[in-house]
Amino acid sequence: MITFVTWKWHTPGVARVFLSEHVNVLRAMVSRHYDAPHRFVCITDDPAGLDPRVEAMPLPVRFDELTNPRGARFPNCYCRLWNFSRDAAVLGERIFQLDIDVVITAALRPLVEYSEDFVGWTDKRFETHKIAGGAYMLRTGSWPEIWDEFDPSRSPALAKASGFFGSDQGWMSYRLQGQKARYGRWKGAGLMKINWTEPHARQAPAGARMVFTSGENPPWHSAVQRRYPWIKKHWRL
Repeated sequence: MITFVTWKWHTPGVARVFLSEHVNVLRAMVSRHYDAPHRFVCITDDPAGLDPRVEAMPLPVRFDELTNPRGARFPNCYCRLWNFSRDAAVLGERIFQLDIDVVITAALRPLVEYSEDFVGWTDKRFETHKIAGGAYMLRTGSWPEIWDEFDPSRSPALAKASGFFGSDQGWMSYRLQGQKARYGRWKGAGLMKINWTEPHARQAPAGARMVFTSGENPPWHSAVQRRYPWIKKHWRL
């Protein structure tokens, strides 16, 4: 059984805010597009308002003192590295990590039926060389060194100096470089960023399964929905 995992927490002074209602919509999209038994877990510091079908798990760690190496405009998501810890076995044997602000448009089963310990998302269109932190499949406990070797005082700078940007995705990209199982190598994966798609289209992009928005321009914003009208069909309970 796969466990879909998302993280929701608030860091004081950070403008990007994610709410329980956003998690509830994400759960509903997963349920519509994954037709096999699964769990849906939200790791959070505030479970109030979550749908009863969402398993709430307390935030196990946080790194509020850190900043994203790319600057304050970008979020600090280092706490999500805990997914690679041995303790994350409580989430189940296999997890699929998801950003809250993704729009799911088609069947998810092809993304989780892999035997590899880790399958990440890479794409030549990314502005930086990386394995994305918002969508990957992991067999829990299979890469514990990514968590065990993370040093808040040294690791962010080490990843950046090696050309890997972002917070959690910078460190995991640095540690997983050379790992071969990637969604970007499979043409039918259907993972894309919204700025790669055609504005004002009435239908979701052809071949899309997941369309990732930006934390600054999430799918619940009316301006984003006006620019991409198809979002309303999918971003709903």
